[in-house]
Amino acid sequence: MEKALIFKEWVKTRMVFFISLALAVCVALYVVLMMKRLIELKGVDHLWLIMLLKDNTFIDIIKYIPLVIGLALGVAQMAPEMSQKRLKLTLHLPYPQRKLIGLMLLTGMAELLVIYVIQALIIAVYDSTILPSELVWRVMLTTFPWYFAGFTAYLFVTSICLEGTWMRRVILALLGIAVLMIFFLQPVPEAYNGMIIIFLLTTLILTILSFGSIIRFKEGRQD
Repeated sequence: MEKALIFKEWVKTRMVFFISLALAVCVALYVVLMMKRLIELKGVDHLWLIMLLKDNTFIDIIKYIPLVIGLALGVAQMAPEMSQKRLKLTLHLPYPQRKLIGLMLLTGMAELLVIYVIQALIIAVYDSTILPSELVWRVMLTTFPWYFAGFTAYLFVTSICLEGTWMRRVILALLGIAVLMIFFLQPVPEAYNGMIIIFLLTTLILTILSFGSIIRFKEGRQD
């Protein structure tokens, strides 16, 4: 049953997954090419100076990419459940409903994780060939809040799509915007190092939102 459910989710999201993966890879390669071009023109020493003296990590271009991918995947996965009236049928499958929703969320977050890890690895592997490990970690730690923003956006979108009442959808959307803004307030590299554990816990806690939307749906709270 689990394999069939995972395949059902994959069928809904595979097109968005591959488009998102292509976008993430292209942006990562652009970052690599930009750094290579600068090294060819000015030398690697100049690159190091810019990174150390001007707090430039050369990855600002990917800042909102994880967020966009998280939003797109959440809509692709959950919107058909409501717009095409699939959710009621899904909830009547011979499978525990909590595990069912958990499996749906786990599938979507696993797809996001694959995309984010591939993008981060492309940048990290290249950076490790030209930068000391301290600077590589500086670059990677700077990206972590952006990836957590992608997971957070995904979880808010899934809860909004599964919610049956417009008033609560608006409340969830406004709450989501307020939470997501936190991830982008500080432009300085590694500004969120002390909050990474908090971001991780928050991401786990936000999974509750979708379960709440399902409970309300089962109770018949729909517009």
